[in-house]
Amino acid sequence: MISKRFFEEVFVDEIYKPVKELGNIATVIDLGACTGEFSLWVYPQAERIYAIEADREAYKHLKENVKEFEKIKTFRLAIAGKNGIAGMSGGSIGAKSIIHNVTQNPQQIVNILTLATFMKENNIEQIDCLKIDVESAEDEIFEAKDFPQVAGKIKYIIGEHLGPSESILKTYGFKIKGYKHGQIAKRK
Repeated sequence: MISKRFFEEVFVDEIYKPVKELGNIATVIDLGACTGEFSLWVYPQAERIYAIEADREAYKHLKENVKEFEKIKTFRLAIAGKNGIAGMSGGSIGAKSIIHNVTQNPQQIVNILTLATFMKENNIEQIDCLKIDVESAEDEIFEAKDFPQVAGKIKYIIGEHLGPSESILKTYGFKIKGYKHGQIAKRK
């Protein structure tokens, strides 16, 4: 299952169109992969894609949708500001949020890793394109204590809203630019 809304956003409206300007991309990380729309859209220009989705239901559909695409590797976890476990709650597919206090009766529990830990565990030396759509958890990811270890290994970030993360990313040499559907951060 691919949601009609997400399909139209990615394939019809091409909300990630600036990524096409990158040409061939060695490594893509799709944070908040949902049911795989961006991973499938970027597939023709990528050598390998790490599709990361925390929500159990969305992840089930993600695995099914990309099972025949050998360059896409899926992970059911959340990238966050620390390593451990967290809860998830919220509404429909693509609209759930992380709750760090798991005693608040979350709808589901998920493993969380920092981006640096994820890169280390998967032997990722460089991220050529980081797509991020994590329901307002961007700041937490970029404020992680170990983010400075990997900031210089990221070439390009695209997301719906980088918000306060802009100032953090600028300290690591990223130039932020808005476009019709979101924001782009490029290494200077």
